[in-house]
Amino acid sequence: MAIQAVQQERAAYALQQVQNYAEQFAAQPLGERKSNRKKFKARASELPFMVHANGLGQALAFFKSKGRKDGYNCLYAILEGWLLDTDRPFEEYENALDAVTQCDRVTYVAAQAEAILLMTWVKQFASAFMDGEGT
Repeated sequence: MAIQAVQQERAAYALQQVQNYAEQFAAQPLGERKSNRKKFKARASELPFMVHANGLGQALAFFKSKGRKDGYNCLYAILEGWLLDTDRPFEEYENALDAVTQCDRVTYVAAQAEAILLMTWVKQFASAFMDGEGT
């Protein structure tokens, strides 16, 4: 697969996921909608840094441990969905946490790099779509 095609797939996936959550939040009451958009945007900004600073496994475990609190589950689901998809580093695993504890070093490093690239797109789209406004 060409490099440009993978970059476009990554961007398209990130855009679709952010738009899906933006639509879900749009159906919520104004106060809840604004709060959820703000939390989503904050988590989207945190995750790429956490992966870079602490490693993919630590970042995933932290986000998973937070559950539905403050949008952590949304970003965890986006990242896990991408990494487990066909032709992605963790495609042979049931979930991302199993993958980080069972995969070889090469796969782990590839998944970590992929996570940072994907989450950079998610962060950009979150800035565009999760403006915190009432709409």
